[in-house]
Amino acid sequence: MKYKILFFLFFLFFLAYLYIAYLNPDNVKLYMGNGKYYEATVATYVAASFVLGVIISIIASFIADARRGLANWRREKQERRKAEARELFEKAKLLEMKGEAEKAADYFNRVIRTSPDMDEPYVLLADMYAGRGELDRAGEILDMAEARLGAKETILFARVKVDSARKNTDGVERDLKEILKANESNLDAMAMLRDVCIERKKWGEALEIEKRVKKQIKTPDENQRLIGLQYESARERFERGDERLYEQILKDLREITDEEKRFIPAYVLAAEVQKRMGRLNDAGRMYGRGFAKTGHVIFLKQMEEFYIGRGEPGVILKIYRRLLEVAAKNQLLVFLYARLCLKLEMIDEAIDSLNVLLADEKEFRGLHRAMAEAYLHRGELEAAVKEFSKSFPMDDVYIPFYCERCQAVKETWTAFCENCHRWNTVNIRQEGLFRKEAEDLRQFYEQPWEVS
Repeated sequence: MKYKILFFLFFLFFLAYLYIAYLNPDNVKLYMGNGKYYEATVATYVAASFVLGVIISIIASFIADARRGLANWRREKQERRKAEARELFEKAKLLEMKGEAEKAADYFNRVIRTSPDMDEPYVLLADMYAGRGELDRAGEILDMAEARLGAKETILFARVKVDSARKNTDGVERDLKEILKANESNLDAMAMLRDVCIERKKWGEALEIEKRVKKQIKTPDENQRLIGLQYESARERFERGDERLYEQILKDLREITDEEKRFIPAYVLAAEVQKRMGRLNDAGRMYGRGFAKTGHVIFLKQMEEFYIGRGEPGVILKIYRRLLEVAAKNQLLVFLYARLCLKLEMIDEAIDSLNVLLADEKEFRGLHRAMAEAYLHRGELEAAVKEFSKSFPMDDVYIPFYCERCQAVKETWTAFCENCHRWNTVNIRQEGLFRKEAEDLRQFYEQPWEVS
């Protein structure tokens, strides 16, 4: 059928040629330049043009087919090479799983030579070297990968692991920023960069990154982290000492406590800002408000320093006595009151309070140490020595603090746990010290309560 169509078309063309030749019998000159020309009929020129076009078309088609065939050959060759490389790669992974590291490394290198555009062999080989502690070799492999493939995410993430093992925080931060430059929505890179900024105390950068993370991850943990970074931003501005910023800082801290009423650091910092502004009564009330909302011992300690420093020890004594009226059986509260009495040279009252705890068979080194100090103030050296002997080995602090999240022991209360990078987690460890807060005191915390 194909040939019949071609014959029919050729026949039509031949008829057209005869018809044009009949209509145009005269010769026409086709000048080529320099006085040279060809002379033929119009029909001959038309036929020659048609034949030339067919020849050119055939040549162009042949070239296209040749190029297409060459491309297919190259693609098939590349696919065969990739299949061979994939087979070698799977063997390498299997050898690594079996613990045959040297053979696995040899296979990985063969894959890299066979198919240098695959990123997986570089990454796994670098991981293998890093796992063996050969961090320099791992870095060299990743340098080679980046030189050949560019800054791909998989390679940069592998470099992050190596730099982390090297304790190269600058390198980790640089690589994570490079990942985000290529893919700003990479959540893993954002979270890791935020943690690096927190570790390096770059609070402003960490806060901006956390805002982006929070848009995608809405969990209580992320919310607490965002609040913590907002607090650090406020604290950082406060430490600059610019009085023009204080009102805005207080506003930001108020927003934090409106969001999280039990966020202790915000109350403590707000009181410090008010003291710096000369609003001492407001600072005292802020400590009281913080204690009322959270019941945390740090506010009692802060109020002790604040009112004794102002020469008003009667105010803090009044606060403690009011609390003891409500929760007389709270051993921690009794012990703190006894320590305050010691500080204020109210020795008899301190000993009475400590004896209440001893009568309840509460035995811990800080209690005996406090009792020994009380006897020393009285001049009763024999009794003091006896109590001191019960306090050894002596703790550095009377009241132990710890992080509720990671259990890290702290000598003092801190807003931020350096160990687990969390805020508002440091509390008193009462196990083996005192029992948990009495229910009546817990109810007292929930009541509106301020220091006047």
